[in-house]
Amino acid sequence: MPDAFISYSSPDEQLARFIHRHLETSGLNPFLAPVSIRPGKHWSDATLAALRSSAWVIFLASRTACESDWVQQEIGAAIALQKKLVPIVWDMLPSELPGWLANHQAINLRGSSIEDAQRQLTAVAEWIKSDKATGLLNCGTGHRRPLLGWQVVAEQ
Repeated sequence: MPDAFISYSSPDEQLARFIHRHLETSGLNPFLAPVSIRPGKHWSDATLAALRSSAWVIFLASRTACESDWVQQEIGAAIALQKKLVPIVWDMLPSELPGWLANHQAINLRGSSIEDAQRQLTAVAEWIKSDKATGLLNCGTGHRRPLLGWQVVAEQ
């Protein structure tokens, strides 16, 4: 089961692969369709199954992705399934995100160095690992503790 589902538009695949590698290096099992789906598998079924089973969705929110019908379906499903959704912007301001993302704090990589981007992705990986550990600690107890408070990683 993936720890995080990476939603992106095809023109943003290079950044998606960078984020996938970073999350994997951080000890997580991220889902990225071109890396995670075995040859011969029906990609839309595998993508939907990964989205359903992931607690977190990392959305590479470029202008292209925000206009993509397929990405809109993925993000709509993530919102409907109450996934923890982290938009990452770099070619637009967080305030320019579409209405269906208006209530989600974004990470703004616009103008960031590689080192700053890696630092912010490390923070996301730590949130995911903390959430995962909290879930494992509470298995079988009949209740869940709330997710640790979010920190603003980047200013708009």
